[in-house]
Amino acid sequence: MSVWVVIAAVAGLVLIAAIVIGGRRTRSAEDELGQPQHPPVHIETPGSASQAPLTVFLRSIQTQRATGTVRVTTGGYTGSLYFLFGHLFHAVCGTATGEAALQELLGWHEVQYTFDTKSPLPTAETIERPLDQILAA
Repeated sequence: MSVWVVIAAVAGLVLIAAIVIGGRRTRSAEDELGQPQHPPVHIETPGSASQAPLTVFLRSIQTQRATGTVRVTTGGYTGSLYFLFGHLFHAVCGTATGEAALQELLGWHEVQYTFDTKSPLPTAETIERPLDQILAA
């Protein structure tokens, strides 16, 4: 009879282990890829000590693997840069798109920019090279 008690105890332990291991919540792709939500970063007016150059700001977005839209303005002109997990994938400035738009934005002086993590992202992908390659050229 003691053999049956040992078998029942082992079976019970195996059943408990299966429930504990199998009861863990499976992780979805959204959980794995989800980035912490950062509030929009607003940079102060041009000339202030706290404003970083646009290239430094873009590299910080890349380093933080942030997702969102950078709106760049100067005078009456506006352009947008779109990031997904730190990858710059689309740029628009007037009628220019892609690297041409990015180069135009980088050529502006006395710019103001904001980063919005909640804006909708476009589906177009007009930039294929990594940001570091573009900035190094």
